[in-house]
Amino acid sequence: MKWTRSELLRKSNSITFDEDVQIDPSAFAGNSRITAAEDVHVSGTCWLDEETDMVYAELEIDGVMICPDAITDLPIEVPFETSTEETYAFEPSDDDAVRYADNEVIELLPAVIDAILLEVPLQVTEAAEGEYPEGDGWKVYTEAEYQESRKDQIDPRLAILKQFKDE
Repeated sequence: MKWTRSELLRKSNSITFDEDVQIDPSAFAGNSRITAAEDVHVSGTCWLDEETDMVYAELEIDGVMICPDAITDLPIEVPFETSTEETYAFEPSDDDAVRYADNEVIELLPAVIDAILLEVPLQVTEAAEGEYPEGDGWKVYTEAEYQESRKDQIDPRLAILKQFKDE
């Protein structure tokens, strides 16, 4: 999904696309909430505005992201669907909303990856409440179970004050 300025000019300043995209899992390296994106499909339109000398793109993106389970860390497939509008300039700009078209090449893949990252959920789990894993000497508690277990416990920093109350 790359086009040069001259390709846009040859195609009447506008290109319509409808493609399946392969995203290298290394694009999500360092992100603990997503490990990969599969079956990514991108469609939309890209056009050159000769008055402003900018390229505008409207993208519709859908696919499946692979996220680690928040409790078990096993991979979970999470479907997503999103849309985005991008602006490209042929000269460097101070505007954060405008992407630079390096060597007059419009590359949409970085915008697609950014749009996917915006859709990543904070947490995802397939474990139903009450079916949390446990092992030898450990157990995952719900917040309510944890609060119930701490209800009668005295804060050790304040325990010394209890002796003054008894006197």
